[in-house]
Amino acid sequence: MSIRIFTIQGYAHLYRSLLRFCKVSNAEALELVYMLNTANLDSYAYTHPGRKYAQSSPVRFFAGLGADFLPYRTEVQLYKAMAALDHHMDHEALIASQREEVQHMRCLMRELDIAFYKTFGMDIDDKRTVYGQCVYGLVPREDEPSVCLMKDWVNLPTA
Repeated sequence: MSIRIFTIQGYAHLYRSLLRFCKVSNAEALELVYMLNTANLDSYAYTHPGRKYAQSSPVRFFAGLGADFLPYRTEVQLYKAMAALDHHMDHEALIASQREEVQHMRCLMRELDIAFYKTFGMDIDDKRTVYGQCVYGLVPREDEPSVCLMKDWVNLPTA
């Protein structure tokens, strides 16, 4: 299994998006992204023994979240980012508190998908959504869709 390490910049986007799209408090979002970061790093260390990587202190990590990074434009981007993060975890490498936060993230993903279905009548990763156009990672591209459905994105006027 190949585990990818995500940047603090990516976690800043995730943090801001949790506050925007999910019913979480600031403290809950901070705890979640920090534990997901440590889980990702521990997974990398477990699957790549002997490889070097930079691990931020909690102070540096939280300072990085305070930078001027925006939330994702849509809940589709958030969902796909969380799916990518979940994929880059080796659950055998995680301690109990990290596993709990990964489970918390999965619950938030389910809540996003349910709310999306109630609004649009389709799953968030349906081919009719912009899911396929979003990055499978935490840092979005500049040209990612600002709408949730492909039909809306295709019909946007070009600048």
